[in-house]
Formats: sequence, structure tokens, C-alpha cells
Amino acid sequence: MSEVSENIYPLLVEHGIHDRMEDRKVPYNVVGGLGLHAVTNAAEIDWDNHVVCLPDDVDLPRLRYNGTVRDLDTLVQSTDKTVVKSCRQEIADAIGDKLVVSAFGLNPYEKNRRGIFDFVGDRYVAVEEESRLYWRLGGIETEIPSASLDQWLVKRDGETVCAVLNPIAQLGAYGCRSITGWRPKDKEKVEELVNAIMPNRKISDIPQDCRDQYYTFREQFRKVAEARKKLGWFGLKAGLLSFLERQEWAVRLAQGELDGVLSGFVGKT
Repeated sequence: MSEVSENIYPLLVEHGIHDRMEDRKVPYNVVGGLGLHAVTNAAEIDWDNHVVCLPDDVDLPRLRYNGTVRDLDTLVQSTDKTVVKSCRQEIADAIGDKLVVSAFGLNPYEKNRRGIFDFVGDRYVAVEEESRLYWRLGGIETEIPSASLDQWLVKRDGETVCAVLNPIAQLGAYGCRSITGWRPKDKEKVEELVNAIMPNRKISDIPQDCRDQYYTFREQFRKVAEARKKLGWFGLKAGLLSFLERQEWAVRLAQGELDGVLSGFVGKT
């Protein structure tokens, strides 16, 4: 198998990523491009059993078309930075230099220090409130269902590849992560995701027990959109990031060609 066409899905199985993370006893979800690719290329989305079933011939090359190595971004469901760091090291030890490994955790709500330089949204846990979960961006927040963190298993050829977020949670994260709303470079991918979730473009396409996730993420999206229309620092930040997201050099920077310096602005999903 050539280096350019090396497939990420069997690569993760061969290196035992899911088993090693399960041994850590801390729930995790692979996020970003891999999760989205799995859902949009699924042979079946099993809503009842929380499984994304892939066809045996599905392929996600570990190298992008521009030659850069794809990311393996992982949400570790812990607010403990030591735990998150150790999980990242576990993945890095397993996968080596085959992928660019990153890991991030949940944010403690009571220690939220994000302020005027906040360009991206993220998940915050209010532990003192029975672990209630919020999506927050620049002072704008919406409580989201804890079920949006449920592990969905990606399966291919009878083997478990990894755990990802459910399709609704992925869509919500793409819509709510940036102060600008939907990012230009994600437009085509998000359209494919919407088609996978709602092929008839009707809310009835979404199972009843998942619709609250759809509505809460949509509410957060609406709040941020309203704030962008107002004069002030929030609108200026949105305008700045919107400009950067439309520049080819900035997209290349975020994809790793220029060392990923923009990661603090574009965020992870």
C-alpha cells in the first residue's frame, strides 16, 4: 500500500486506538474530519444502537491532497488536564507519526476565562450543577443535552475503528464552533452531513430522542448570529475571522502546511 493512499480506518484498528482508550476508562470521541467522513460515507447509521457502519471499501487517506498529514483530534471527556495529556500521549505512542495527534478536554464552567479574544465555542461542564453541559462562545451560552457526548462506535469489516460523536452533535459543533457561523471551507462537508442526517430535509428524519440536541445547537447558532449583527467588539471579531477564513493562505495555515498556528482561532469540533 502506498503512503499516499494509506487508509486511516484500518490504520486505527491495527494500532488498537479504541482498545487502548477504552482501557483508560475515560470516555473519548474522535472529532473533526474523521467523524464527519464516517457519517457521510456510512453504509448505515444505526440510531438505535449508536453505531456508524462503514462499507468495507471506504477509504480516508492519511495524507491530504496537498501532502499534509491529517489530524487525529480527540475529545477526552474530562476536565482534568493531566488526564487529557496522558490520553494524548497514549494515542501518540500508538499511532506514531502516521497522523497529527491532538487531544482536548471539557472545560470547567466555573473557571471559564474566555473573554474578549474568544473566537471559537466549546463545551463547558458545570459540575456543581449535576454536570450540566453548555456550549459557550464569547459570553453567549446554551445548555445542551449530555447525550451529545455519547460515544457512537464506527465499525468496519466487523471491527470497531473508534468512537465518535453522534451525527447531530457533529452538525451542531460545526455550526457553533466559530464566531462566524458556518465556515466557507466546511460548506460542502456540512451539506453532505445534513443530507446524511435529514435526507428529506425534515425534522422528522431525526429520531425523536435526538431532536432536543438539534434544537439546542440551533438555538446557540441563532444567538451568535444575532450578536454578529450588532455593533461592537463581538461583530468586529466575527468580521476579522470571516476575512481570514476566506483567505487561501489562512486555510493552508490551519491545515498544517504552515504549522497550524491558526488552531486557536478555528478550534476543533
